[in-house]
Amino acid sequence: MLEENEPSSQYFTHTELMGRDEKDGSVQRVKERIGREGWAANIFAKQKENTYWENKESCYVPKFTSTGWQLAVLADLGVSSEDPRFAKAADHFFELHNVETGGFSLRSQGEEQFHPHVCNTGNMVRALAKAGYAKDDRVLKAMGWLLSKQLSDSAWNCAPSGKHGSFLATVEPMWALSEMIKHEPRQEWKEAAAKSSEFVLKHKIYKSDRDDSVVLFDFLKIHYPTHYCYDFLHGLRVLSELGVPRDERTDDALRMLRAKQLVDGRWPLEAVYRGWRHSHPMHGTETVSRPEERELVTEGWGTDHTLQLEEAASPVNG
Repeated sequence: MLEENEPSSQYFTHTELMGRDEKDGSVQRVKERIGREGWAANIFAKQKENTYWENKESCYVPKFTSTGWQLAVLADLGVSSEDPRFAKAADHFFELHNVETGGFSLRSQGEEQFHPHVCNTGNMVRALAKAGYAKDDRVLKAMGWLLSKQLSDSAWNCAPSGKHGSFLATVEPMWALSEMIKHEPRQEWKEAAAKSSEFVLKHKIYKSDRDDSVVLFDFLKIHYPTHYCYDFLHGLRVLSELGVPRDERTDDALRMLRAKQLVDGRWPLEAVYRGWRHSHPMHGTETVSRPEERELVTEGWGTDHTLQLEEAASPVNG
């Protein structure tokens, strides 16, 4: 994980696994390389006009190569708003997708059905907060809107008429909360995080609370990036980032995680989410994605995201 050609991997290994201080000289030198070398640099190389990826009119489509998705991955790799390329893309996202009353829309300003969406808002609050926008009024207002949409079962559902939480719609607000709480541990945020964590634990990360059956077999595969989707590792990771303590209801998921480890210490990338390749009424536009999404970060993935796997195990080891 300390290989020289991937500064993101080095940075998170130093700070999150080895516990080195951000001000440490070696950590600072590695951090300065993020965005100039490695995966983040490869993503920036495809940026157009130093502002957007793929589609100037929408940061959401095509999936998963347009601006919003790239910002989410870049934030995950340690890029911040100090990089003007990220900052300009973030401004572009706000301009197109920020809803004045709170939240972020799937559609762009001026289009019909311009209203906030749970999954998109959760994903982007997390990404933007991680990149340095946690105090931005638009991000704070979006976080407030998310809390207003938490259901009686303590989870979320992307469908306006949904009454029961779903894994996919719940993990994004939880991820957003994990990042916002790091910057400002507001009581209402901590309470929302605790309630939603209990929802995931009640379902043992990936199971039905009625009969312990697997809710969706795709939840059993390791994916990266997760985009707006869900798998057992993403559930473990978010619980870990929220500081959830040891709980026996994570045991099955952790056993599966250990069973998937390869003999060289890495884990396999078992699947990559692909965008829709046809028109979809949710977006009111063509959503055909490019084939690059298949390639993303498959080669060498196990080195950087072994860190993600290590973090996911921390609730039972800490």
